[in-house]
Amino acid sequence: MTFTVKFGNNFLTDYMRIIEVHRNLGAGIESTTEDKISGGANFIRSRRNKSTIEVEFRTFWKDDIANTRRKLAEITSTEVPLELIFSDEPNLYYQAIRSGEVTLTENKSKLFATGTLTFLVPKGYAESVDTKVLNNDNSGGENGTIINNADNSVSVLINNNGTLPIYPTIKVTPTSETGYLAFVGQNGILEIGNPDEADTTTAKSQKLVCDFKTKSDFETNFVPDTSWTTSWPTNLDGMPLNSTIAWKDDGIRIGAMAQSSLWNAGVLRYEVPKDDLGNYVKDWHANFNTLYIQKNLEQCGRFQIHFADENKQPLACFEIYKGGVGENASLNFWRIGGDKKLKHFKNHTFSATTGKPDKNGSPLFAASHGGQAIVKQGNKISFYWRAMAETYLMDDVPASTKLAYVYVVIGKRRYYQMVADTSLRSFKLMNLNNEYTVDIPNKYQPEDEVKVDMEKSKITVNDLGANSDYITGSEFFTIPPGASQRLDIVYSNFTTSPPKVEIKWKERIL
Repeated sequence: MTFTVKFGNNFLTDYMRIIEVHRNLGAGIESTTEDKISGGANFIRSRRNKSTIEVEFRTFWKDDIANTRRKLAEITSTEVPLELIFSDEPNLYYQAIRSGEVTLTENKSKLFATGTLTFLVPKGYAESVDTKVLNNDNSGGENGTIINNADNSVSVLINNNGTLPIYPTIKVTPTSETGYLAFVGQNGILEIGNPDEADTTTAKSQKLVCDFKTKSDFETNFVPDTSWTTSWPTNLDGMPLNSTIAWKDDGIRIGAMAQSSLWNAGVLRYEVPKDDLGNYVKDWHANFNTLYIQKNLEQCGRFQIHFADENKQPLACFEIYKGGVGENASLNFWRIGGDKKLKHFKNHTFSATTGKPDKNGSPLFAASHGGQAIVKQGNKISFYWRAMAETYLMDDVPASTKLAYVYVVIGKRRYYQMVADTSLRSFKLMNLNNEYTVDIPNKYQPEDEVKVDMEKSKITVNDLGANSDYITGSEFFTIPPGASQRLDIVYSNFTTSPPKVEIKWKERIL
């Protein structure tokens, strides 16, 4: 088989016959040492040097020596290195440039000439002609294997069949968002992006939790609570919850009432829905409408709305109370105490017959009135009486205490008639500090092409320069020679699926 030499796009062997090719044993090694006073030297470092290749040739028999000389001069006189390929190693090339002057020696008969071409190989090694490619489609083949791990990181096993380390170009195409990428090899770690970037953040807004006005609203959401047998005590003992209350006519009213104790009552419980983050309501505004009008002076009754935390301990209680014969009733505000029992906070009297606080006032609990409000913000709870706030601080519980349950309790004294129009006609709750999750568009989006060229120390995202993503302290690195050389690619911990990976390289041979 004819031995050929190709330089750039030209075959030198179209104009010459090869006599000898001198390819040395790799490149030279240049070492730096420091002389020792006692003799000898200490080794400091070494580096691979450039190399040369000499090609001894003879022009063809009876060739036109002058034209051959000119043609060889033309195709070897380049200003930049070109690929130099020898036919006995067709899969390798040297990046080479002609060095020095070439002298032709003509034989006596001037039938041919001989000479030596010297090529400088600045890199000092050969490279594979073809670019090796390892991706998800050819994984498991001759170039290596790509493994998707359970944590959505990727492990790559690269087969470097050269004799020198390689500088890979790594392309990563995320399939889900990530704010961070790390490439971990035996010879170094390269990090880009932001390892602390989050996938989501929390925003706050006011949000309507509920607005109950109809029979269906109340019967669906306010349900009996058989686990609670006695209401919380106030200045009176807790009432046995041995009776029933339910929707009737216009709201929650008394139902079947037992007469076994001095006071008997029924209870319904509403569990407050949790927000998007799975938490109960921390800051809230409750509006409700109550009716409390008696038909005769001998009627009595207690109406309570309790606001309680996750442990079913009271934070506040709104109570309307009439204990015996007469016209006067009282509106009581109860607050939490240090022992988690209700403590009296405020008291206001009004006429149970008219619903008016005084003869000139507007009805508070008449058919066309009865709107009430309680607000919690931080550790402050405010009751409202005739549009004025009466506020206390929850000194004995954290400001972060949340509202989880609302209880409605209606009771009466044994043998007395119930105040005829006792009714909870509506209930509305607003979350004043609703927390919800907001997505953060992360640095690297699905279908982005993130490329790292280890040889050129270059990072691009969608073909735009992105070396600003480089994290100081990391480094561009090489992959050692050998089979199954490991490269791990790691992402933000919120990444939900592994990316597509493609790695390209040229093998390097001494």
